[in-house]
Amino acid sequence: MRTLISVFIVMIFVSGHAQAARTDMVCELGQPMSVTGDHRLDNVIEVIWRGRAYTMERVRTSTGAHRFEDLQSGLVWIGIPAKAMLLDSRRGAPVVSDCKVAIATAPRR
Repeated sequence: MRTLISVFIVMIFVSGHAQAARTDMVCELGQPMSVTGDHRLDNVIEVIWRGRAYTMERVRTSTGAHRFEDLQSGLVWIGIPAKAMLLDSRRGAPVVSDCKVAIATAPRR
């Protein structure tokens, strides 16, 4: 067992990192969005919206909000403790807002 764990740790070290966590969110009108990575710590996250993945880089803010931008698409993801939103910087308009972590509910018996 120790050997297996050691091999696993070496594989993670060689590959550069472990698989990033994915957070599923539900936005206004029940629209789904996912974020891969830790928006509190990572400098790059991946936002999955309407079946497309957008690689977004952190932009520092003075407010403490977590802001990430994808320059190619013009999308901006902003996360605050209560919710997240996706904006279109080219149009200057929100794409979707009021995104909150999806809570899985156990089936009732």
